[in-house]
Amino acid sequence: MNDVKSSLGGLAEGRPGRRSGPEMGDAVFTIEDLSFYYGDFRALRDITMRIPARTITALIGPSGCGKSTFLRTLNRMNDLIPDVSLSGTVRYHDLDLYGAEVDPVEVR
Repeated sequence: MNDVKSSLGGLAEGRPGRRSGPEMGDAVFTIEDLSFYYGDFRALRDITMRIPARTITALIGPSGCGKSTFLRTLNRMNDLIPDVSLSGTVRYHDLDLYGAEVDPVEVR
């Protein structure tokens, strides 16, 4: 966790000094127009959502609907699978997790 904290500029600890709570707009993850592909197969389609701080968020659905694929986009584990791609943005405390400056190993 120390490596993640240092590479993400302390964002892993939250944002000190800001008002807290989901009602104030704090989001741990902000996902915009996320689509994910295994080769030509589109596994996730146009997902836009915010995952607020200090709340419980659950993903439910039938087997094969993309729950695990979505979770792996949040921690860059899909990078380990050959022939995958994504479009859209995945932000962790406003940091683009798929930006060129972000080391996926440190995110994991």
